[in-house]
Amino acid sequence: MSYEYLNTRLRFMKMRLLTPQQFKSLIELRDLEEMIHALAETDYGPEIETSSLEYSGYALIENALVQHVQRVFSKLFRMAFDDARILMRVLLERFEVFNLKTILRGFHVEADPEETALSLFPTILYPTAFYGELLKRDGISAVIDYLLSVGNRYYKPLSATYAEYEASGKLAVLESAIDSFYFQGSRQTLQSLGDENAVLVRQLLCTETDIQNLEYAFRVVEAGVESEEKYRYILKGGERLDEEFVRDLLSSPDKPSFVRKLSGTYYQKRLGEIEETITANDFQERLEDLLYQENCRLDPGRLFDIHLASAYIWRVNVEVTNLRVIAMGHWRKAPWEEVDKRLIWVEGMMPERGAVRGAV
Repeated sequence: MSYEYLNTRLRFMKMRLLTPQQFKSLIELRDLEEMIHALAETDYGPEIETSSLEYSGYALIENALVQHVQRVFSKLFRMAFDDARILMRVLLERFEVFNLKTILRGFHVEADPEETALSLFPTILYPTAFYGELLKRDGISAVIDYLLSVGNRYYKPLSATYAEYEASGKLAVLESAIDSFYFQGSRQTLQSLGDENAVLVRQLLCTETDIQNLEYAFRVVEAGVESEEKYRYILKGGERLDEEFVRDLLSSPDKPSFVRKLSGTYYQKRLGEIEETITANDFQERLEDLLYQENCRLDPGRLFDIHLASAYIWRVNVEVTNLRVIAMGHWRKAPWEEVDKRLIWVEGMMPERGAVRGAV
């Protein structure tokens, strides 16, 4: 089996993704019931029909989205062969890392487990029941014990750093441990494959490492953190920013200094002008927008590598995230400005931002 065969099938799956016009229509609907009926006419139809037997309202859409992602990702995984399956596992595992961090964050701030569950991304590597069990625990220590009991490998970084977290109360200790474990393990897996497709996936992960380091460093500078501890949370293995450069950014005395140091780098050129007064939240939003635009971009001429599968995975992520935001907006009658801010506006997937009426 070749990438050409895989990509031929993937092109048909890609055609089933929602169009910008469909998203525009969903946003401009009047309520949740209209959205349910509209989704029933799309590739989400089978899951909407099945979910309607047990659920209604927002819960119906949420359950349908979970089932849909599991269906399309499972199909993608079954279609993959040999090394391609290994590469897809690396790409899909990032959602598991996101979910684990979300659950830890929920326990850290004592959030309602049901609210935390709404923030989890549908996955296929770990079953839905696995996350349900984690949310039933009575705290982070119990979560780690459960990971050990089921043989989940993320027990290792969490158990190694839990005592420090308990003493300091700093969630960053656990989050950094999980991220480092994932990125380091993934790089080792990709290095063992060694072909051009493994290099492509490594570049994607290392770019994400750069983005996370930039977001973290800017927040530290904005907060005026002076402790040497700030250097320990640098993620290793960036694509275009080495550890020494990130350390230099972290040592910036203020935001104008940070912005000047970043000037001329790949990321500054891609972001364009960065105001010296920009807030950490706005800086993070621009970086994440860049990451989504890059990773969702499709090159139709690439038929013989992992590119289409990677872009498809990211596009499903964006599509489902945006559907959740729109559904939540209809459900809670949220102001359009709030919905607009939470949507991921990827070119070619979403309508032009100014062209949406925003009936939500």
